[in-house]
Amino acid sequence: MRGPGRSAAALLLVAAYGLGASRGSAQALPEGFLLDAPGLRVLAPADLAAQPPRFPFPVGERLEYAVSWFGVPAGAVVIEVARFVEAEGARYAHVVATIRTNKLFSAVYEVDDRSEAWIDLDRFVTVRTRAVEKHGPKLYDETVHFDAATHFLHARLDKLHKRQRRDLVFDFGPFAYDTSDLVYLLRALPLAEGYAVGVPTYANHKVFEFRIEVGAPKIVSSKAFGTQLALAVRPSTRLDGKLYAGGEGVVWVSGPARVPVRLDGWIRTAQSSFLVQGLRAVLTRYVASAPGWTPVREPVVEPITAIPPTQDGVPHWDPPPAVRAARAASGVAPHDTTQSLPTEILPR
Repeated sequence: MRGPGRSAAALLLVAAYGLGASRGSAQALPEGFLLDAPGLRVLAPADLAAQPPRFPFPVGERLEYAVSWFGVPAGAVVIEVARFVEAEGARYAHVVATIRTNKLFSAVYEVDDRSEAWIDLDRFVTVRTRAVEKHGPKLYDETVHFDAATHFLHARLDKLHKRQRRDLVFDFGPFAYDTSDLVYLLRALPLAEGYAVGVPTYANHKVFEFRIEVGAPKIVSSKAFGTQLALAVRPSTRLDGKLYAGGEGVVWVSGPARVPVRLDGWIRTAQSSFLVQGLRAVLTRYVASAPGWTPVREPVVEPITAIPPTQDGVPHWDPPPAVRAARAASGVAPHDTTQSLPTEILPR
């Protein structure tokens, strides 16, 4: 569920997470946004004046990428801050990422993904996600909710092609980022040559250390920005303190808004033994903000870096009394179960 390969892809092929199900089954998709809630209110710039958010990226910021594989055009990625919303007493950035192969690649192996996330504007952490994905003949629909009171993550993954549902409750420990917020967190860090940091990140029912190391800048070209100096950001992941996925992937970041203008190298899929090499994603279009919203300038956020000891990605920690009380009141315990899908939601 939301594997670290999708987090590397979520970084530029994002997201995310690292880093969902299919748009190939029309019955599986509701109209409009995948994430919604009763009583939801869409926020305007004036609604944020009294309490500016910690999340520094504005509504309407949109990044569009052309993806190639060993130089052959393969598809497109779009990452966008679609809106700010208020729901259930909290404020969220509603971000949307889509990944689609072109007609040529789709004839061999079609990828058609849409993932959405609510990132808490004040805590800068993902709270809810939903992803719908088509990978060849495989169709998925996944929802994830991070419960801040119990520190349990609730996930439901429908494998429509297998007529199977997986329900997971996972103890994510004291704190965990999600693949959905990594692309924004990376851009909000005080990036400079020599900077390095590792942050706890949930992916694929494990907590990893997602690590970035910043190398020397060089001149990089993109259709959106032309030719300019960009920093080399090298991502990797560690599991239980050991290198899990590291290598030749480089994200080139440029400008005051720290926009990823190019990704070179490889991504690792959720199946840790499978590498996709020869990838390049180049920024073709950048929209700084929607009308009325102020474009981001020099965001700086200090990340949460404390990662408790883990065994096979499961944190070992002593929850404080408030968390233990919330867990007892919820009556929920960690579990991982699989069952057949209800007939009414099966694709036709």
